[in-house]
Amino acid sequence: MFPEYKPFYYANINAETNYVYHTAHPYETEPVSKTPEKTVFMIPGHDAEITVFSENFAGLKAVRQKTEITNKGQKPFVVDTLSAIYQCGIGDDEKGFFRGRFVIHYAHSVWQGEAQWRAAPAEKLGLYSTHNHGTQTSFRISSQSTWTTCHYEPVLMVEDTYLKKTWIFTCESGSSWAIDVNARGFRENLSLAVFVSGSYEKNDGWFVTLAPGESYETCEGMVSVVDGGFEEAAAELVRYGRAIEKAPFPGGVMPLCFNDYMNCIWALPNEEKCRALIRAAAEAGCEYYVIDAGWFGKSPNWGVSLGDWNVNDSLFGEGGLGGIFGLIRKSGMVPGIWLEIESINLASEYAKAHPDHILTRHGNVIGGGVGFLDYRKKEVRDYIESVFDRLYGMGVRFIKNDYNQTVGVGIDGGNEGSSPAAELENMTRIFRSFIDKIREKYPDLIIENCGSGAMRSDTGTLSHFHLQSISDQEDYFRLPSIVAGLEAILPPERCGIWAYPYPSRIDDRMTFERGPEFTEKYADGKNTTYNMVTGLMGLLYLSGRIDRADEKNMQLIKEACAVFKRNRKIVQGAVPVYPTGTFDMDDPGVQTFGLLNRETGKLLLAVWNQEDDAALKKCDVGTLFSGNISRTAEKTTPKAAANATANAAAKAAANAKLAYSYPSLEGYEAKIDGGELTVRLPGGKTAMYLEIDI
Repeated sequence: MFPEYKPFYYANINAETNYVYHTAHPYETEPVSKTPEKTVFMIPGHDAEITVFSENFAGLKAVRQKTEITNKGQKPFVVDTLSAIYQCGIGDDEKGFFRGRFVIHYAHSVWQGEAQWRAAPAEKLGLYSTHNHGTQTSFRISSQSTWTTCHYEPVLMVEDTYLKKTWIFTCESGSSWAIDVNARGFRENLSLAVFVSGSYEKNDGWFVTLAPGESYETCEGMVSVVDGGFEEAAAELVRYGRAIEKAPFPGGVMPLCFNDYMNCIWALPNEEKCRALIRAAAEAGCEYYVIDAGWFGKSPNWGVSLGDWNVNDSLFGEGGLGGIFGLIRKSGMVPGIWLEIESINLASEYAKAHPDHILTRHGNVIGGGVGFLDYRKKEVRDYIESVFDRLYGMGVRFIKNDYNQTVGVGIDGGNEGSSPAAELENMTRIFRSFIDKIREKYPDLIIENCGSGAMRSDTGTLSHFHLQSISDQEDYFRLPSIVAGLEAILPPERCGIWAYPYPSRIDDRMTFERGPEFTEKYADGKNTTYNMVTGLMGLLYLSGRIDRADEKNMQLIKEACAVFKRNRKIVQGAVPVYPTGTFDMDDPGVQTFGLLNRETGKLLLAVWNQEDDAALKKCDVGTLFSGNISRTAEKTTPKAAANATANAAAKAAANAKLAYSYPSLEGYEAKIDGGELTVRLPGGKTAMYLEIDI
């Protein structure tokens, strides 16, 4: 009844197919050979061999796929489109494509507003039947260049409400990508086809010319189909992210980090600030202390020295930066540092000495005053490796690698007959290999993919790093929706979540006063608990001026840090649940998000009150475990489960027990009675964290 997954492909050679949509074409031919790992086709008339590689994973329905094209002929040809995944026949059954059958789920993403999910019927997105002409309607999400998640997350779900199943597609390109959903067919004979790739001329001008004997390989992507809707699809995505990860944490557990940037000292470190924050971070129970930007250069304008990476010891007192590292180690923590290894200021000494090591397009340096290093050059890779060597020798075991601008649609220096976009894709792959080399050289070194606060947070990039900063969002009331949104895609243990009690605004970074007025403003503990609850829903990344915390609030910080350590192995095996659905950054009311680990029988649940008034929230506990959340319109609403699922949910509800709640403050209450969870929160924007045994 449900179409079997088949390794189709879509290719365009020498501009012979000029469709504005992906439609039926002569390349849907029978394979010449097929194994579980690869399927080989020949394109008639071009002596072009297509190989679709497939990788399966134990316990998952997901298939990781990529496509290779090889010129088997005697003359060159141009490839301007090649799918990583091409899935046809969605809805090609006895019921057919009818209004309301398919719901498309996708996520907008912008800087400080990542992973905001939307869902709409296919017809609302332009996928509908026409009539006599073959249907040409389509819906596309895409991104250009190396900020792979600056417009959309490279994930799309097609929920089939008739068969109660959901298709999942991801694209793992480190540069441009596109996912197209196309309605294909004639009159009433209509179905959906999904094209996934980074090799697509209509997206960013990509093309390659292959001489006889040459090959080209696409990026990887994932296709899966699961029983259920959005929530089941999110669980599959998280498990898939774990299956492809290349960078296990040293010691096997996610670290507890303090970083001095966000709502803290804002890249203006000195000895006095560092000493105060190191003491506070150690008291809180942190394991790593990361000094963010501002530690290098010869002047207060450290950005001018971006790319030289020379320590400015004058900032850190008599012992210099090495002395601060020693204090961090003496305090029981491990030193970390901020880098941005792909960018370089054109005024830096390295840039002046090596202008040929900087990327160009049309012969011009990309990026104005701050350019990009060319990782295709061995000299560049050797230089940056020497930076890692030097910092590692100083005791650094954590690198926060940032990426605060994007290259654009391509770079110079490619093979003749290939596009700037194809050459940028090539360099991206070389950069990922470089990160792999550093990890292999220093297995106890954690490397974070900050990526300008998640502007490069695709699954493919993250698989090469240990963790991903999920956002640079400075307003902690706006952060929960980003956490819940991105953890529908990425494993929660890889999602670094800022928690910044006692926030110091970036506007005040030059004049910040640590007076009693600042401390008293947060005396009731609401700010602290809200921040810590959000941080507990992934990899807690502590910041803020916690050196100003009073005894009550420091105790709240310490308790949350202890909870993080106690439950981090639960998080590492959990999948996301959405008792009240996904939600937007500005949605009012009470919102919830949970991490469910069935193996340990634990649900970790966050409840956020986004209203200014006091809130009382009741929720059927069964909905927390049933996996029955479905989105059929722009907002998400719970939907009745099938009988088997409902019975399992009822059993879970009957057995559920509240094992722990945070915080233990007046006005914060939670209980489970008769299968119903009730949470009471005090007035104002507040949050609560619950640990529930199921």
